[in-house]
Amino acid sequence: MRRRLARLGLLVAAAVLVGVAGGGAAVRLYTDALWFDSVSYLPVFWTQLGTTSVVRLIATLLGAALVLLNLWVVARQLGPVRVRRRYGNLEIAERVPRGMVAGGAVILALLAGWWISGLSFAGGAPLGVLAWLRRVEWGVTDPLFGRDLSFYVFALPVYLQILGYLLLLVVWSVALAVLGYVLVGAIRWSENRIRVDEGVRLHAIVLLAAMLLLLGVRYWLSRYNLLLEGGGFAGSLGYTDVTARLPARRIMAVLSVLAAAALLYGAWRRAWAPPLLALGAWLGAALGLLEIYPALVQKFRVEPNQLEREAPYIRWNLEFTRRAYGLHELERRVLPYRAAAVPSSQVLAASLSRMPLWDLAPLKTTYNQIQALFGYYQFPAVHYDRYGAAGEEEQVAIAVREFSPQGLPADARTWQTLRLNPQYMRGMGAAVTPVSQTTAQGEPVLWVGNLDPVDLDPAAPAQLELTRPEVYFGETMEDYVVLVPGRGAPPAPADAGREASGPLGVSLGSFPRLLAFAWRFGDKNLLFAGEVRTGGRFLFRRSVGERLATLAPFLLWDPEAYPVIANGRVVWIADGYTAVAGFPLARVAQLRGLGRVRYLRNSVKATVDAFTGAVSFYAVEMPDPVLETYRRIFSGLIQPLAAMPPELRRHLRYPALFLQAQADILETYHLQRPEAFYAGQDVWQMAQEHGAEGLKVYPPIYAMARLPAESQAELLLLLPFIARERQNMTALLVARSDPPHYGEMVLLELPRDQQIPGPGQVQTLIEQDPVISAQLSLWRQAGSNVDLGRLRVVPLDSTFLYLEPLFLSAQGSPIPALHRVVLSDGRAVSMAPTLAEALRALQTGAPEAAPRAAGPQSVAERPPGRAENWPRRALELLEEAERRLRRGDYAGFGASLTELRELLLRQARERP
Repeated sequence: MRRRLARLGLLVAAAVLVGVAGGGAAVRLYTDALWFDSVSYLPVFWTQLGTTSVVRLIATLLGAALVLLNLWVVARQLGPVRVRRRYGNLEIAERVPRGMVAGGAVILALLAGWWISGLSFAGGAPLGVLAWLRRVEWGVTDPLFGRDLSFYVFALPVYLQILGYLLLLVVWSVALAVLGYVLVGAIRWSENRIRVDEGVRLHAIVLLAAMLLLLGVRYWLSRYNLLLEGGGFAGSLGYTDVTARLPARRIMAVLSVLAAAALLYGAWRRAWAPPLLALGAWLGAALGLLEIYPALVQKFRVEPNQLEREAPYIRWNLEFTRRAYGLHELERRVLPYRAAAVPSSQVLAASLSRMPLWDLAPLKTTYNQIQALFGYYQFPAVHYDRYGAAGEEEQVAIAVREFSPQGLPADARTWQTLRLNPQYMRGMGAAVTPVSQTTAQGEPVLWVGNLDPVDLDPAAPAQLELTRPEVYFGETMEDYVVLVPGRGAPPAPADAGREASGPLGVSLGSFPRLLAFAWRFGDKNLLFAGEVRTGGRFLFRRSVGERLATLAPFLLWDPEAYPVIANGRVVWIADGYTAVAGFPLARVAQLRGLGRVRYLRNSVKATVDAFTGAVSFYAVEMPDPVLETYRRIFSGLIQPLAAMPPELRRHLRYPALFLQAQADILETYHLQRPEAFYAGQDVWQMAQEHGAEGLKVYPPIYAMARLPAESQAELLLLLPFIARERQNMTALLVARSDPPHYGEMVLLELPRDQQIPGPGQVQTLIEQDPVISAQLSLWRQAGSNVDLGRLRVVPLDSTFLYLEPLFLSAQGSPIPALHRVVLSDGRAVSMAPTLAEALRALQTGAPEAAPRAAGPQSVAERPPGRAENWPRRALELLEEAERRLRRGDYAGFGASLTELRELLLRQARERP
């Protein structure tokens, strides 16, 4: 009876353990299926699950079979297994049935197979196997082996993965076999030494031979890896790789097979000499061929004539690197730069009228101070875009107001408040500012702002109207919520289609679903809350990034999605990248937050409706075999770009992250001749600008500007280059975003015989200007925080202008005001309250009075102040000092400064 109870207890414990371990996985699969169905992508879920299941099952069964075969060999050394039991003073030895021993071996083999398959085919590996089977040919071959590039991208990684899996199986089999032989006494310690039975020796030799055969295959495949991990110039394939390492790996592959055959022959003939000689020769060859011989070739054949030896391989590296990052389609133009070629004020005014003056950082600060409206709202990020009629678009900054639970009092963050209350589960509305305008007080003009209702400025384009301002899906929304009927939540969508009328969520109409979500999220409140039990919709994966990565894990997703207002709603647009690590002969690029790649394309645009959560994917019009392969696998997931609604397509932007990766490559790969590349001639680097911690890399900036030789302003993404270790500008990389030129890149190259100032030099010129320097010092002494914004490099037909906004904020007040605009042509500098005044000052050398109208202006303007308003009077004195200095009236300049100093001292005494 006791034995039965003990067995029953063990069975129950095992069942509970399996239920807990397997139940969590089952619940996750079940809830995932419900979620994929709710967003109309259930076929994607079944494809992912089916692929993973089939690959893991095949790998598990193969691994279990090999492990079981080895256990069977061990079991042959095993006699009858007996279990001893005591009954009082009586001891009885019971023989364990052979079937039970065999069953235990089968279970152990299956567990080992499952574990090893998980190690070898975890994450996205099963999808990689399917991509290998459904791959699209590249149509381009490598110059060394003549293989299509799809072999390196799709096939070679799978071959190496399978090989690694088999090697792990052999190692695991060796470990299990040794353990089994020790347990049965076939390997034992006797007479002060280890004794091994003859059967064990044969088994070990067979396993060692299998390992050598697999290593031989690995050496054979590693020939292709030379195109990825070569040791030539610039870290690519080189002369030593082709003439020394390549034949060495071929020889090692053959020697591995011969060594394995010698081991098996020695085991069959019971002779030790052939295996020992074969292993010795194999080890000696590995040292001599793989290490010593390549080092000698590099030392005595390459280094004395490196350029001559490496030139063909450098040429391959240049060609394939440019192809890997889409730079082979780059349009290169030479800008006929002339330092004194600044056009007239009228021409400049037309070119600069839509240039952005507001930086995103001060706008984010301002929005969070004046437009958050409630403590539980925040603007996580601000983005540039453009709105307006075709040909008359105005560049804007746009930010979405999202819910932040940290803004609620601690005692108000209850489960019901954060999970069930519609007011505290979504953001609301947006703020939109035309970035070339400001109010008379230096504040941003709000085309869209406020709540209940959302205000739309009469001057704003009609497409900015928000009729459904709710934001249930955003950049920072990570927690799940439940939309409960009757609590002010939007109605449930009529179906789960992309044109849903309400937020897409999983219906909680049955207790099993409720139980599954409570288990998955570890939240018992879901089971006991009466409101939830009556029904509702469960919304999770509300972060845009998580939503996209779950539906399309084969893509890398840009961490910065940007919002668009279209059809009365906020819609997020995100950039998806096809990226691989196995593109041959290409340089590695490091993507911020996304890892290292050798091939990168911005091949997909995705949209996420902030109100409904509906997701759509669109293929950008460009040939990309990687994307076409996955479109074969996930039929219907990614639509053509022409299927994107026109009201969204007109807001597509060239991604800054992609341009920065391409620019990083272009620093050296703009060179086209191997001789120049080898000598490091004319090497560039991305421009630098002054920051709080010294010089930092100048990030790309969006601007409505006119590309030289073009007649129409458009949204451009601009990134200047400077000479390495110097600050003079060498080129300007421009990416176009407006149709029909979306995705086109232009490299404006500058003459090398002229010193053209880069952003860092212009910033230094601005800060060293005597008038500007004096004003900055006085503002700081008067208690203001001064922030010189991002420097804009404005391309003209044969020269550049440099534009920099200046923001002021009072100490203790974080709200910055756009107070001045600084302009420079690289030689002279002007600063004025308005862009028009700064242009006139740059052209004439002295500022001109400009009429000040009420309402929004093109740049910051101030109404005249009263004498009793001391800050205003201080500003007037400062401006008077600037005018006198520019006229050369140094005595008047000194008098104005003296009066200003007396005013500040008087105020310091009156306000201790």
